[in-house]
Amino acid sequence: MTRELIALLDGREAGRVVRENSGNLTFTYNEQWRNSAGAYPLSLSMPITLAEHRNAKIAPFLWGSPARQ
Repeated sequence: MTRELIALLDGREAGRVVRENSGNLTFTYNEQWRNSAGAYPLSLSMPITLAEHRNAKIAPFLWGSPARQ
């Protein structure tokens, strides 16, 4: 089973967090958000210059702990 969380910024869909069966998370920015004027990242550790961010970046953001390098 795949689970999904939609991230809204300024009332617009900025991207989606997906939990895979393995438990790993992936955050993917919405292309319209990435290409819009004034777009900004969900977190400084997840720049919009990259469309997708894996578990090592999104999990600490969601759970409020420091990212592991």
